[in-house]
Amino acid sequence: MTLRWGILGTGNIAKTFAAGLKAAKHGALVAVGSRSLATALAFGKDHGDLPASKCYGSYDEVLQDPDVDIVYICSPHPQHYAMALQAAQAKKHMLVEKPIAMTLRQVETIVNVCKDNNVFLMEAYMYRCHPQTKALAEHVKNGAIGQVKLIRASFAYDGTQFDHTSRLWRHELGGGAVMDIGGYPMSLARLIVGAARGQPFVNPTQIKAVGHVQPSTKVDEWSIASLHFDEADGQHAISAQLFAGIFADSDCSVEVIGTEGSLRVANLWRPDLTFLGSVQLEWKKKG
Repeated sequence: MTLRWGILGTGNIAKTFAAGLKAAKHGALVAVGSRSLATALAFGKDHGDLPASKCYGSYDEVLQDPDVDIVYICSPHPQHYAMALQAAQAKKHMLVEKPIAMTLRQVETIVNVCKDNNVFLMEAYMYRCHPQTKALAEHVKNGAIGQVKLIRASFAYDGTQFDHTSRLWRHELGGGAVMDIGGYPMSLARLIVGAARGQPFVNPTQIKAVGHVQPSTKVDEWSIASLHFDEADGQHAISAQLFAGIFADSDCSVEVIGTEGSLRVANLWRPDLTFLGSVQLEWKKKG
């Protein structure tokens, strides 16, 4: 079966996604929507060889296209909420770029509307679908390092290369470290604890966090979170230390420490393209 995709948005991430679809075995780009018809036409020509009739000057036209099975929502962050609701009501399955919405209440509403309309919803965290992540979770699930005790996860890059008019540094557009990349280490911690306990994911029972908000932009340059997961089914309590930063290049590693050893991944979020055929795991047995 080939999934017929419509893309809502024409920014850089949309271009990357369209390029990936060209190599996909089970997906094809059939429509694109933008606020500008000229922009949609240019995108369709450059990234999908789409006929002009499938390049729309609005997002709603993509949602009304009967040839579209699923949409990729990659518009600016504040637009995700309304577009996801419209997609669900149009009975379109969807992959929504992170963050899926701006508030918890918005996310809960999206989930409920998707359930009501029986449509698939997924947040676009690429790393979750990468073989590296699968291998890491399987090592944990299989008990390769004993019982998990501590998770360390960090994601940071130099966002100062972008001026303060960019989305990254604008609070009203969902800028800042937490909204831009904080979901990566947070979702990873929930995944690993889930793998350790035979579940898809586990939510922390306690969260403590600190960070620094830049006065001129009102967005957080960096944030650190400490998570606690209670004991369960005879297994140890688990702690997680998470870091997200956009002020400088820094460590992007993940380490999982257990009673019998540890696992380390040098870069879980954006693996080096030269290592796509291998799993970059470092495994140390105790002693």
